[in-house]
Amino acid sequence: MVSPNTPESFPKSSQSTQQILVQIVIIPDPNWICPFFNQSEITSRFSMKSIFAILTLLLVALAPSVQAAQHTVPGGFKTIQAAVDQAQPGDVVVVGPGWWNEAVDLKGKAITLRSRDGADKTTLDGTSLKESVLRCLSGESKQTIIDGFTVTNGTGHEALYGSRTAVGGGLLVLGAAPTIRNCVFQKNDVAYNGGGVYLARGAKATFETCTFLENGAEKGGAVYSVQSNATFDGCHFKNNEGRYSGGGMYNADNSQSVIKDCRFERNRANYYGGAIYEYGSKSDISNCKFDRNRATYKGGAVYNGYRGQSKIKSCTFLTNYDDVYGGEGPTVTAVAPTGACVLSGGSCLHVSRQSCEDAKGTYLGDGSDCDSNKTKALARNSDLNRDGRVDDRDALMLLLLWR
Repeated sequence: MVSPNTPESFPKSSQSTQQILVQIVIIPDPNWICPFFNQSEITSRFSMKSIFAILTLLLVALAPSVQAAQHTVPGGFKTIQAAVDQAQPGDVVVVGPGWWNEAVDLKGKAITLRSRDGADKTTLDGTSLKESVLRCLSGESKQTIIDGFTVTNGTGHEALYGSRTAVGGGLLVLGAAPTIRNCVFQKNDVAYNGGGVYLARGAKATFETCTFLENGAEKGGAVYSVQSNATFDGCHFKNNEGRYSGGGMYNADNSQSVIKDCRFERNRANYYGGAIYEYGSKSDISNCKFDRNRATYKGGAVYNGYRGQSKIKSCTFLTNYDDVYGGEGPTVTAVAPTGACVLSGGSCLHVSRQSCEDAKGTYLGDGSDCDSNKTKALARNSDLNRDGRVDDRDALMLLLLWR
């Protein structure tokens, strides 16, 4: 016979959610008869000690589970890091609205770190910290969830390669697999790679409905992934810059990324891969939209470099400079109309209206030509990248020179 021993009332937890404690006491009943075996069979097959052990395991399995604790910031804790330090596996750290100037290390814990009111009202600010705003360095799993923050002004982790080669302005993930949801990585800038996010050492991070906006780095303005496997689902990459290559994303050295239902808009690279650069890596890119991404030389949308392979399926390319270099070509490409663009110095470029406006030129209309002899001569002198054509890439080089 199993008899519960009702405990006295326990003191209230200091957190908003109390833990439920269950006390179970097993009391043997000598008159109890097992319906499946007679007394002799029980004696021969099982000892009383083993029977009690089995019953104990069954009761523990059926008992109510201990509820996760909720830690609030502010309220229960003054800082986010203090709440994370206190949290146990399964706990939830809830952060109130405002600007939080601190760098947070998840310390390998399977916890949820989320904002109360969403990314629009809750900002993690890395100003003057000289560190990644968020760090996952201790084997965090997919049960480590970061949800609903704007992450900004991160200048990166300096301990890995040195102060002049800081990486991962917004988030640094080394050998871990956190889940990032509903976050905005904005205006993070590093001296080396991964302005918004840096993934390395077998990282397997998942990004769901995240926005990467105006981040910058040498490689991977928004995201840099090396020897790692990342998934991006429903994310938006806009106005990120790779000062060398990979304005939106740079994947290197056996990285394998899954990129689905994402939008890449106005990302740029000074050399190759305005939106995505693949170097010795592979990506599956599906149902994505590329709009006005630019590279000075090749691969405004995607550049497949040395042993780089991107498998592109059911994607849309909205302008003529959202091109794909190498790898498996796009299934659908929509090309924007172009025309003559007269710049302030008298030069004429044959580009899209958007490129002309970005270069502060006068667009003469779709299908127009640089047809005068004088304008043609000026236009020939405007072939800044020496590829034999005067087009959007030359306009981009002008923009870079004017900055």
